[in-house]
Amino acid sequence: MCATRTKSDLPQYFYIPANATTRNYYVCLTPPKALHHVVGKDKYRKSTGTADLRKAKPIGARLIAEKLAEWEHLLATTNPARPAAKALTSRVVKDICAQRLYHWMHMDDLGRYEGAGYDDTVLAGLQGLWDSTDRTMRSVIARAKLSPEWERALEVLDQWCSQIDVSVSRSDPLYTGLVQDFARVELEGVKWVQSRNRGDAVATPPQPAAIGSEMSAMTEVYKEHLQASRAGKSVTTSVGLWVRFVNYLGDIPIEDVQSEDIFNFLKHGLQDPDTLWSMRYTHGVVRRTIKAVFSLAITMGRRRGTNPVDSVTVMHKIPDADEQERLKPRRPYSDAEINNVFESEWYKPRSTRWKGKMSTDLGARYWTPLICLYHGNRIHEVMQLVASDFTTEGDLHCMTIQEGIKGGQPELLAAGLTRTLKNASTARIVPLHPHLIALGFLDFLQQRRSANGVNALLFPSCIPERGGKTPILGRAYEQAYLRFVKDDVGEGLGNHGFRHQLEDRIRNAQTPGNQWPAGLGQQFTGRKSTRAIDRELLPKVGSEGTYGKGYTPEMMMLYVNRLDFSHIKLPPAYGEWLTKAA
Repeated sequence: MCATRTKSDLPQYFYIPANATTRNYYVCLTPPKALHHVVGKDKYRKSTGTADLRKAKPIGARLIAEKLAEWEHLLATTNPARPAAKALTSRVVKDICAQRLYHWMHMDDLGRYEGAGYDDTVLAGLQGLWDSTDRTMRSVIARAKLSPEWERALEVLDQWCSQIDVSVSRSDPLYTGLVQDFARVELEGVKWVQSRNRGDAVATPPQPAAIGSEMSAMTEVYKEHLQASRAGKSVTTSVGLWVRFVNYLGDIPIEDVQSEDIFNFLKHGLQDPDTLWSMRYTHGVVRRTIKAVFSLAITMGRRRGTNPVDSVTVMHKIPDADEQERLKPRRPYSDAEINNVFESEWYKPRSTRWKGKMSTDLGARYWTPLICLYHGNRIHEVMQLVASDFTTEGDLHCMTIQEGIKGGQPELLAAGLTRTLKNASTARIVPLHPHLIALGFLDFLQQRRSANGVNALLFPSCIPERGGKTPILGRAYEQAYLRFVKDDVGEGLGNHGFRHQLEDRIRNAQTPGNQWPAGLGQQFTGRKSTRAIDRELLPKVGSEGTYGKGYTPEMMMLYVNRLDFSHIKLPPAYGEWLTKAA
């Protein structure tokens, strides 16, 4: 959309720019896709130069008419680059014709009532157009393909479809029916405007909803809608569910989606071995996500009628035993399982098991589990770390979890990505655990700075491949690690298991006389609220959600140093480990 309209009765193609100092009315037109190779994809936007709608209407009508005439001339005189045609349906045929009839009457409104009106000269010119249209379309209806006007009618229809961004094929089985319906609409438009010439009060039909909008057109719209109030993985997860639905159905017009399609998709999620969602997740999160997108599409005029999700009144179910199995929470690592990770193929730098980015980004394979072990980071927090996130305060080395990067990060900018946080409590400055320093982390950090500058990404593999539908920082690492740990370590484990094991160590450290200050553990791990399992053990004094400036890294280190990792068998120091890769 060009902008947010501030009046519900604005004429077609008119708008007032959102978040602009001017209140002048503008017109906005989208060039036909068939002309993108000639005029580009950018919308045509032009100010009427006035904030008075009465004055803006005739000015805008002239601007619109001139631009449409220019594009129609180009369509008639150039070789259009036509996109792949979509199969016609009875609904699409009906909508193409409804859009055309509205266009006939709306343009007549602008010229007759909003503009200077029709003098004898203008009326004579228009009468010639109306007579020609009437003659062409009557011949087509009477003689069909044998009509000498047949090809002319097809050209008019194809130009109209290009103008409204609906690509159709003349070989489509419903195309002949479309030609017939289009001819009837052309005759109806001529009849209506000539009735006005005789003084009959003929009303313009309501503007039809936009047509031809495929499901994928809502992906970015939904993403932008969510980003206004949410961020990070929450947005990615919701958008990812919609993309799954689009891929399941195929990118069909959003108008064509029925409640049966939604029921079948939810059933697929419960049965497909690659998903095996729980009923709680399927009937809750997935269903709500799809409903939200359709509600947005209806609000924006991209779909008509009621929300199809509301008609899904019966849900597919799975046995209770399967549901309980799928509801098992992500569990923490035991010390033995952590040791298995450090002794596994993941920690063999010369292993040929790892392909792609995980075969070359040895820093990510070595350091990420260790950082998560000692700091309990969420995986995306680690994947988006840059060298400047590590600083020195006095004698203490610190790690900052934050969104912004002073000076920017070229690789992220080039990929169109930004760093995100789950919530405000995620932002924090914590002391770097001494065990990481002992393993050579500071030397690794200096290597990254020397190689790629002060804002170097710690782990280059975090940049997603170009051209992906839903690029996510660190996906290559996360997916490879999840596959590995499931096959080699145990079910129910993942990157989040490191976070849970650290929180368990913090809970176990709460002994009489040695309790941590209220909120310190949550600040260290970046947790907004206390886990249910910890509520009876962690101090209740103070607010855990609003720390003010929070505890200093020096204060945190007094307690973090007491955490027990004595049963963990660490891998060799990073420098020594790398020599095994030579």
